[in-house]
Amino acid sequence: MNTEEISQNILLKLNDHDNRISELKDRMKGQEEQIKIIGELSLSVRELAVNMKSMLREQINQSERITKLERTPISRYETIICAFISAIAGAVIGLFF
Repeated sequence: MNTEEISQNILLKLNDHDNRISELKDRMKGQEEQIKIIGELSLSVRELAVNMKSMLREQINQSERITKLERTPISRYETIICAFISAIAGAVIGLFF
């Protein structure tokens, strides 16, 4: 091999190394973008979990309020029945005494 062939061989290897370095840079950019996307996704999932927890608390509160609202007519009905029974009992006792 003469010096010209050696120089060409070295230039080819340097060119090959430059191409490999460019490919690695492109791969790293892709990896960095994926890491960024995964980070954003992680934050979105965390925010979603916080929102779902808040919604669950609100749903529990609404369930408690609905239960109270459902019990109100029943307690009124029981009060009316109790008053009606007391009135009848009072009337029956009043008739005999």
